[in-house]
Amino acid sequence: MKKFYEKVCKLEELIALILVAGIAVLVFVSALMRTIGHPLNWAQDVALIAFAWLIFLGSDVAMRGSGLIGVDLFVKKFPAGVQKVLDILFKVIIAAFLCVLIYYGYGMTTSGWARQITSLHVSYSWVTMAVPVGSFFMLISTILNIIERVKTPAGQEVKHEAGRDVG
Repeated sequence: MKKFYEKVCKLEELIALILVAGIAVLVFVSALMRTIGHPLNWAQDVALIAFAWLIFLGSDVAMRGSGLIGVDLFVKKFPAGVQKVLDILFKVIIAAFLCVLIYYGYGMTTSGWARQITSLHVSYSWVTMAVPVGSFFMLISTILNIIERVKTPAGQEVKHEAGRDVG
């Protein structure tokens, strides 16, 4: 199961990389084409879809590594045991919030299926689907982070096996 999860993580990183590169190329080409008088009307909508997916998949990549920003000035003043409990508590709150995003994101996706992106003639749900799918992946990463944090002794750094440092 661990090997499968690692392969999913690598695939997710690859997709995020492709999305970043694709958005950059698409926006550049679109601006260039607009400048020479031949605008790509569909490019903005494709970039919107790619950006929505990039936000949620990229957030999971950052969550797995140490790419998320934390303000721990206040927390660092506590003893190591209290820091560990607070870290677990914060991660549980994040997991609860992700469950809310999955629930409402699913509702948003199903209710918007009939709405069309005009220039592409595809359902707007392809944009909103990024919310529950990305949140689900982040929930899995958060749960694995909680498990790893519980196993790690207080005062010791948690190792990030499945993700890479992105910062």
